[in-house]
Amino acid sequence: MSSEQPILKGGHLPAVKAGGMRITQHKPPKEDKPKESRSSDDEEFPAGSPPKPSPLVISGAVVKGDADFPPEAIQKFHNKPEPSHDDRRNSGAYKSIIHQPRK
Repeated sequence: MSSEQPILKGGHLPAVKAGGMRITQHKPPKEDKPKESRSSDDEEFPAGSPPKPSPLVISGAVVKGDADFPPEAIQKFHNKPEPSHDDRRNSGAYKSIIHQPRK
């Protein structure tokens, strides 16, 4: 029974139990693959300018980006409307009293 091959369960070594907890063992690093180092002389640069993006079409209309919505329309949409009637009451005159039972 002195085989050099470890007993594998599920394709990996079984977990070790220490102090009631299962501890996984770290695997040794696999074969080192040689990394290809690039030198600055071997870099390839694309020829010419990058391709221009095609215009985005939504529902048959070309999207112009921010030009579709003028700043005035956006400001009006985000601003809160002015109240026509100020319904805030004076907090000193109308104190709200909460009736709670005493202990």
